[in-house]
Amino acid sequence: MTNLNQDSRIDTTEVRATTFTVRQQLIKVLGYIILFLFLYVVLVFTAIGLAASCIAGGVMLMHYYGTVLSAIPGIALIILGCSILYFLAKFLLHRNQSVNPYRTQIDLKDHPGLLAFLQQLVRETHVRFPKKIFVVPDMNTALFYNASFFHLFWPVRKNLEIGLGLVNSVNISEFRMLLAHEFGHFSGGSRQLGSYIYSTNKMLHQMLYENENWNDLAHHRHSGSIPGFFIHITCSIIHSIQLLLRRAYRLIHRAYQQVSQEIALRADDIAVHAAGTAAALSAIRRADIGSYCMDHCMHKMPELYEAKLRFRNIYKVQRNLIGYYTMQNYASLDNEGLPIVAGSYNKIHLRSRVQLRTDWAVHPTTDARVQRFRQAAVVKEQTQNSAWQLFSSAEALQEQVTARVYDILTLEACECSWISANDYIHDLEKRHRIFEFPKAFNNYYDNRAFTNTDITLLRPMSAGELSEISFGTLYHPDVVLRMRTYYRDYQDTETLQAIALQQLQTPQFEFDGKRYRANKAERLAQRLQVQVENEQQWLAANDILACRYHYTQALTLDPGMAQEMVDGYQTILNHQRDAIRLSDLVIRVIHSISIVFSNSGYTLETAYPFFEALSDDAREFQKLLLHIIAHPFIKNNLPEDISEKIEHFRQHDCDFLREGIPDYNSIKDLHDISNSLMEYLNNCIILKKKTYLELIVQIDHKYTINN
Repeated sequence: MTNLNQDSRIDTTEVRATTFTVRQQLIKVLGYIILFLFLYVVLVFTAIGLAASCIAGGVMLMHYYGTVLSAIPGIALIILGCSILYFLAKFLLHRNQSVNPYRTQIDLKDHPGLLAFLQQLVRETHVRFPKKIFVVPDMNTALFYNASFFHLFWPVRKNLEIGLGLVNSVNISEFRMLLAHEFGHFSGGSRQLGSYIYSTNKMLHQMLYENENWNDLAHHRHSGSIPGFFIHITCSIIHSIQLLLRRAYRLIHRAYQQVSQEIALRADDIAVHAAGTAAALSAIRRADIGSYCMDHCMHKMPELYEAKLRFRNIYKVQRNLIGYYTMQNYASLDNEGLPIVAGSYNKIHLRSRVQLRTDWAVHPTTDARVQRFRQAAVVKEQTQNSAWQLFSSAEALQEQVTARVYDILTLEACECSWISANDYIHDLEKRHRIFEFPKAFNNYYDNRAFTNTDITLLRPMSAGELSEISFGTLYHPDVVLRMRTYYRDYQDTETLQAIALQQLQTPQFEFDGKRYRANKAERLAQRLQVQVENEQQWLAANDILACRYHYTQALTLDPGMAQEMVDGYQTILNHQRDAIRLSDLVIRVIHSISIVFSNSGYTLETAYPFFEALSDDAREFQKLLLHIIAHPFIKNNLPEDISEKIEHFRQHDCDFLREGIPDYNSIKDLHDISNSLMEYLNNCIILKKKTYLELIVQIDHKYTINN
């Protein structure tokens, strides 16, 4: 009988065969692994010999002398030997448990479509069928297993974790590509050596750096008890073994780094040949959009819960949010309600150049993956139907997993009302319309401050200067991309500086797709800082150029309109300065409050300076409060609840320690009012910016008509 699946099997010998250089590197890594295993065996047998010597020595000591005095050191040696064996067994037999409380196991008998889909895919990618299938709420899809040292010598059957957020974001062909990529890391056939090295490197890292059992036992070494004395000696011996093995592992890791990205790209090769280039390109784009929307939903759940609102089905909210987000940025959806992403995608999504990875995980850049997909040029028939069609009773599963998220977050269902996906998106859209800037600016002024300049000293442009500039060139998408790149690099500079100052604890990181050790962060930060300063000067110059352009247009139309523009810009600058002062003050207040509440063992003498600092900050906040609400626009639009809090706080004497007892209610009031005012002031600034930018659009429109 003809095998109907024969033609669909991927011939991995045809999937860009591993080059001779890469194979040499893989063999080199394999050699280091063999040396590591040899050292491992030698050290283990040495420790066993030491333990046996201690036990035998203790027995012989008691047997030879036969006195009470000889029994004490004899018993001590026996206990030490047994302790070494016990801890060594803990170290040897450690199984790294892959724990995710959100996992829900499903039975494939209940999902025949998914079963058939996976059966075909594992045949094509040459992997064993997963032992168990789990679903999780988020965007993650992975093969995982409970690894131990003995799994280095024989294959372990892995479990599959499927992120339902990912299922909700892609079609069947794209889901096939994303799963095939994960399977490709463990694929057999001509890729078996690379797959073995990938899984072995990951397993060794888990054994040496993620051994929670070892860490749990080792904390007893300083207990001060008699057993703690023996544990201390034993832990020192085992720690020495662990230290030597970690140094040996570094040889494996350094060699692995040279081929790790190639291994990941090989997994992409398998994926693109399984699903086609079109599915591969759209999958990574749609997965990014889905991830953004799922993160938004997950972060909103606790906030809505405080307002006594709850999602029944988070995946309906995510799908509606994908649609809303797509229409805002791409203006196109397919028949399944999934985004159609054009070539402008990379300009909309700017990834950080600094990536903090686990020691064993290395991923190629998105640009490298896209280039690889396009070079492959694999044409496959696309299945545009939603990946949910692989699941039976999809909506029931979605609601079950949503309820589990609330359970894990300990957000109980009592006294909460359901908020539908349509109502949530409607409220979100309503808020966006209130604060949304005119689209003509292409998001040039979004999420950033106006440039601080003396707007009253603006020089109008000459006719020649004015003719060389237009509204379109000032806010061209390429200009906006350069602006956003500047802010991305600014944040990356801060990240690199935090790594250099060890505020971010990481042994290594990636920058522009290359891996660096933490001690290189300062040099990279200095180099990037130069670029950031240059781009900062460019952005300030472009902002001032735009102001001069619009000011010249306004003067030509009506000097009163020009003065309105200047006054509007100056008001925004004043509010921005107040917001900076308020933000610095709020940070100090929160810092003082955190110290007071975290120091449970304080005395009146030790706590007094913190309360004094809090009182000083509160008095400064009262003065700043009066200054901020003196502005008519701020005061007239002040919400009633914030107005009541302000009036109540103005009557407070800023004394938070009365007769040695902290006034926790007043401290909480200070925390709440400072945060509420900060949010309100920022919203007022956004509305002022919107009014100013609408005036600019009006000026440009009238000027264009008149000229």
